[in-house]
Amino acid sequence: GIGIGEQEAVFVVAEAASNHMCQIDTAEKMIDLAAAAGADAIKFQTYKAERWATKEATSFWAGEPISQIEYFSKLDKFGEKEYAHLLQYAERKGIIAFSTPFDLDSASMLHSLDMPLFKIASCDLPDKRFLRHVAGFGKPIILSTGASRPEEIDEAVTTIYAEGNYQLILLACTLSYPIKNEDANLRRIQSLRERYPGMVIGLSDHTEPDEYMAIPATAVALGAKVIEKHYTLDRSLTGAGHFFSATPEDLKKMVANIRLTEKVLGKGNLGV
Repeated sequence: GIGIGEQEAVFVVAEAASNHMCQIDTAEKMIDLAAAAGADAIKFQTYKAERWATKEATSFWAGEPISQIEYFSKLDKFGEKEYAHLLQYAERKGIIAFSTPFDLDSASMLHSLDMPLFKIASCDLPDKRFLRHVAGFGKPIILSTGASRPEEIDEAVTTIYAEGNYQLILLACTLSYPIKNEDANLRRIQSLRERYPGMVIGLSDHTEPDEYMAIPATAVALGAKVIEKHYTLDRSLTGAGHFFSATPEDLKKMVANIRLTEKVLGKGNLGV
């Protein structure tokens, strides 16, 4: 199987979120094209709107503010049956499928489907009960660290390790949708590597796709071993996730650049 680690190839995740708009054929097509682009994994998001957003919360992404609960309730229709199908469908296509749960029940449901690894979103990093619950499954966890202070990250790491789960990967992340290039702060990858020596560090990239898809490759040059990039079939669709997401064509370029970067980095030896 595919490993994630310092000695492994960079693990490339196409973050499909809910960009399938709860159409199973769209989700299948996203899996097909992510696999064809060479991504290692495709990731979804699993939630129930009323358990994620309050009635008062409005959107924080670009565009006119809208009710979060109204928006997310259009995108939370996939349940156990759909995820079981998508995980198996992806396996047949040679790509790993997994999801970010946003509540305990969603996490347990995904675990019951033998999902191979878990993603925990930045917004849940301070939720120790949730961290303990997911860590208890004993599966690898990718944890985003957007909007978190170093002490909060320390506490999250300690909480997960306390459950006997040491398969933890941290992602540098800036919680803007999208983020301006001058705010991307990719050197944060190096800072996380220095603060957590021996831990695998990656990037959840919220920059707008550039023409050459150079930004994720730059992150790899700085030591990122996981790259997660928002992904859609069509950028012109309305909603939080589409307009700053990579298309299948972008994804293909991104993977090619990452593999090229790995090749040219070499081992760093000074011998003749």
